[in-house]
Amino acid sequence: MKINTNKMTFQYCILQGAYWASFCIIYSFATVFLLDRGFSNSQIGVIIAAGNILGVVLQPVFASIVDWSKTITLHKLTGILAAIMALLVLFLYVLPNLFFAVVLLFLMTDTLLQVIQPLINSVSVYYVNKGINVDFGAARGIGSLSYAAASYLLGGLVERYGCSVILVAGFLMVTIISATVFSMPIIKEAAEEVCAKSLQDTPSHTISQESKEKESIIFFIGRYKYFMLTLAGITLIFSFHNMNNSYMIQIITNVGGTSADLGRLLAIAAITEIPVMFLFSRIVKHVKSSALLVVSSVFFILKAFGYFAAGNIALMTIAAVMQMGSFAIYIPASVYYVNEVMEERDKFKGQALMTGTNTLGGVIGSLLGGFLIDQAGVSVMNLAGLVMAVSGAVLVFLFVFRQKPVSNI
Repeated sequence: MKINTNKMTFQYCILQGAYWASFCIIYSFATVFLLDRGFSNSQIGVIIAAGNILGVVLQPVFASIVDWSKTITLHKLTGILAAIMALLVLFLYVLPNLFFAVVLLFLMTDTLLQVIQPLINSVSVYYVNKGINVDFGAARGIGSLSYAAASYLLGGLVERYGCSVILVAGFLMVTIISATVFSMPIIKEAAEEVCAKSLQDTPSHTISQESKEKESIIFFIGRYKYFMLTLAGITLIFSFHNMNNSYMIQIITNVGGTSADLGRLLAIAAITEIPVMFLFSRIVKHVKSSALLVVSSVFFILKAFGYFAAGNIALMTIAAVMQMGSFAIYIPASVYYVNEVMEERDKFKGQALMTGTNTLGGVIGSLLGGFLIDQAGVSVMNLAGLVMAVSGAVLVFLFVFRQKPVSNI
């Protein structure tokens, strides 16, 4: 099959752009939407935390379906889940404002939003492993740009037309995700199909399949123990990262800033991500993904220290610029790293676990940050964030290089 690489990259850019616009609309504007539906702040916190927890649990489950199923492909599963999200958002729009109905529908939508993230990341890995150079860094840069644009535009639209526009925009974006992924081709090579068919007719294949089905997570952890320890470090780092993001307005007001300063800092952070992600495909040719994860961990420490030590908005701006070396490098580097250290049968599960650590960090950071602010103040929360960032970076440094790459591409 002849594939137009430029067209494929363009399609993948649309996929990443639509996903991160959806993430902004559904997740970042969740508080605005739920407050409008009459929920309290504490209820909103529980709903969002529950969505993150379910996402962590279900990400590897759905990824395992792709790893082992002969009929459910990565593209098909991603497209179906996005279509289900579109229906859930539509139900939220048309159904009456009933407490339990809103909770259930929004919780399911938030959970699926978390679940499809590693699947969308894995789409690029799928094509790279087929010899098609889809530029993940450029696509993820488009994702950051889409997030920034969605945030800016939706803020004005909500103010003008009300919170129902959140659901309209969300429905549009997740529909684009589903349509785009279904339009992307499945690469089937004749030689692989013949080989697969011959294997299916042999008793050894049957035994192999049975052993795969019986394999437990314990064997997976044993095979990738250093990978799992690296994930522990990343979880700590993202506990800081998400705590910092969730309570940024409190951090800013603690040094005399305003909501206008919040918007400016978020814009600076988003803008610094874009060039790094666009250039990442060139960077990773010269620097190993494992080394880039260490570099990003160091920048997370610098970012944490910057917010801890900053006594004014100017110094916080410097801390925000650290986004270009922390989050901007981590996101594409983590995808490449999983692809390099996982055997073919485990790649999708590995992507799900990597994304799951980010989501788990969101749960820890949100719950811990709120508790620390209420009980001890913003400065103590910032100190806790610095401790978590340093501890996580140490774990990454100790174990990320010890999980050896495999030759399965």
